[in-house]
Amino acid sequence: MFEDLKRNLKQEKKIVADMKAVAIGFGDDSANRNFYALSLRALAEQLDLLNNAVPELLKEWLVSTGQESEVGKQKKADIRPVEKEIIKVSYVSPLTKEKNLVVINKKDRVEFLKKLKLSEESLVGIKKLESKRVSEVVKKPNPYVGFSNKFFRKYSERLTPKFSNLSNDLKRANIRFLLSSYLSMAMMSSVIAFAFGFLIFVVLMLFSLSNWIFVVLPFGFVGLTLAGFYFYPASETSTVQKNISYELPFATIHMAAIAGSNIEPVKIFKIIATSGDYPNVGAEVRKVITQVEVYGYDLVTALKNVSKNISNKKLAELFSGLATNITTGGALKNYLKKKSENFLVDYRLERQKYSALAGTFMDVYISILIAAPLVLMMMFIIMNAIGLGMAGLSITMLLMLSVLAIVIVNIIFLVVINLKQPKV
Repeated sequence: MFEDLKRNLKQEKKIVADMKAVAIGFGDDSANRNFYALSLRALAEQLDLLNNAVPELLKEWLVSTGQESEVGKQKKADIRPVEKEIIKVSYVSPLTKEKNLVVINKKDRVEFLKKLKLSEESLVGIKKLESKRVSEVVKKPNPYVGFSNKFFRKYSERLTPKFSNLSNDLKRANIRFLLSSYLSMAMMSSVIAFAFGFLIFVVLMLFSLSNWIFVVLPFGFVGLTLAGFYFYPASETSTVQKNISYELPFATIHMAAIAGSNIEPVKIFKIIATSGDYPNVGAEVRKVITQVEVYGYDLVTALKNVSKNISNKKLAELFSGLATNITTGGALKNYLKKKSENFLVDYRLERQKYSALAGTFMDVYISILIAAPLVLMMMFIIMNAIGLGMAGLSITMLLMLSVLAIVIVNIIFLVVINLKQPKV
């Protein structure tokens, strides 16, 4: 019986360790909290069922060692015998593949096996979730980056001091490349673009020697490639800045609500970072958490460091204000509440500006792409009736050019409206 008691205690220690691991996941993974809560409940109930068998085990152990008379003299003050039979239950854990043996009350057998199955399946599911989260964080190196660095790294490292602005744009746009690697990719892409342009030039020359004018194609492709690599980080920075502005009011409201429970500021950032509702704000918040947990900075220093490289000025001001508020010991909830109100006012103003802009676009669209084509169509009909042309072009050619111009202007309108449209 003493060995049975030891096995039960060992199993209870394992359950407590599993509950601790599940509790950590419960705090870090807000998207699956119900699943973690169900796992915790199953483990806790399993622990209670194992504890129910302890009095009977102690009673039988004392009887086997001849100490029952002492218990009787003490009127069984320390141990209250439970009039239940106990049985042994063995099972193989699907997670660890180890065989376990425990002793429980006979009447609790069905309930114990039910909770055991639920907890073991939950632990397997939690392990899969954790491995998935790790695989999302740990990304494999880009093979194209490695290929580019193999040929151009020594040249790109010499050029990095001359592209400090590009380095800042890469950081603010959350582009996960070192400046030297990014320059290496630009050089390799330029070589590929030149080879592609030269191939097209050779093919054109095979058709006619008069196509020698297309010798500019390789150099034009190289110029476009380098321009794309140079301006892409700045464009992505602008996109990130805009997305942060859309998410910031709601993220700040969420932070203010959490701060009302008087928990540690670092935990507030962890909740926002693990929430999938604010991907762009969460990316900046994760930088703060990384500086605290990986680099060992205190929260105030981490907030100040991250605020220097944030593309969105409002979020940078929020981080700087949080650092000052934490240093001076101010009311974090009140500060976040005031900032969320200000951000909401700005959010509403942006929506109103877009509504006014959309009205202006509608008027311009009606004038240029609805009324003007109708007038042109009537003019072309009249010109065709009296046999007139324009600049040596027939009426059919003018109609085709007009349709092409309308299509191009429509595409331009769609692109501009898409760029100006606020995120829903």
